[in-house]
Amino acid sequence: MKLDIDFSALEILVKNMGAMPVDWTSDVKITTVETDWKIDLETKGIDVQIEDIDIQRDGLLKYRGEQILLYIKEISSFGDSVNLPKFHFHQCRTLQTMQNRGRFERYVVTQRKTGYFLMDRKISYSAYEKDVEEKLDVCKNCLNWFNKNYRKRYAVETFDIIEFFEHFPSSLITNKPTHSDLSAPISGYTDDWNQISAKRKADCYYICQECGIDLNDNRKLLHTHHANGRKSDNSSSNLKVLCVECHSKQPSHEHIRSRFFNEISEIRSLKSKYTNF
Repeated sequence: MKLDIDFSALEILVKNMGAMPVDWTSDVKITTVETDWKIDLETKGIDVQIEDIDIQRDGLLKYRGEQILLYIKEISSFGDSVNLPKFHFHQCRTLQTMQNRGRFERYVVTQRKTGYFLMDRKISYSAYEKDVEEKLDVCKNCLNWFNKNYRKRYAVETFDIIEFFEHFPSSLITNKPTHSDLSAPISGYTDDWNQISAKRKADCYYICQECGIDLNDNRKLLHTHHANGRKSDNSSSNLKVLCVECHSKQPSHEHIRSRFFNEISEIRSLKSKYTNF
C-alpha cells in the first residue's frame, strides 16, 4: 500500500530554524506478524480432517502450503499399557490403510520441532487428561522414504525433526485461521452418549446391522459403534448398531475381544442356534 504524506510544512520549519538536512535511515526491521493458526501450527497443533491435508506429487503432506507432521492426538489405554501413535509426514502405507478403512479419526497437524506432542490421555471410560506432552517416534515407512529420497541414514531414534523442516522452509500464508486443537471436538464420548446410544439401538429395533441377529431379549450384547473412530461424532451416518462380536471385528477394535470375552462367547452361542449365522 502506497502512503502519500506531505512533509512540506516540516521542511519549511527546518529551513527557518537554520538546521542542516542530514541523510537518515532506520535500522528497524519490519517482520511479518503470523496469523493465529500459524502460531498454533508451530506450538500446539491444529485439528484437521483428511480433506484439509494436501498430498503432494511426491507424497509429502502439507497444510495450507506448509510442510507438517501428522499424528493422532487421542491415547487409548488398555490395562497398564499405553500405545503411543507414530507421527507422519508422508502418505505412507499406514495412512493409506487408515484412510481406506475410514479410520482416519481426528488427526492433528503440527510443526513442533521438539519431538514432544500434545496428547489427550484416557484416564477412565469417558474422561481424558488434555494436552499431555508425550515423545513420539517417527513412522518407519515415512522415515524409509525420507532416507531414500534425501540420501539420509536416520534411524527412528536419531531422526532430526529440525533438519527435516530445513528441507521445507515455511511459506508466507495469509489465509484465515481454523479452529485449533484447544477448540476442537473433545476426545472421548460426549456427556449424552448413553442416551444417544440407547436411542440408536431402539431405532434399529435392537438388531445388529452387520449380521442381522435380533437381540431384543439380550440387549446387553448390543453396542453402538462410531464408524470413523471419532467418539464425539454422534451423527446418524457415523453410528452403527452392532452385536458385540461384530463390534470386535471392526478396524482397531482388537481390545473389544479381551474386554468382552464372555459376551462374545454368549453371542456366539446364540448365533449357533440359527443356521443363517
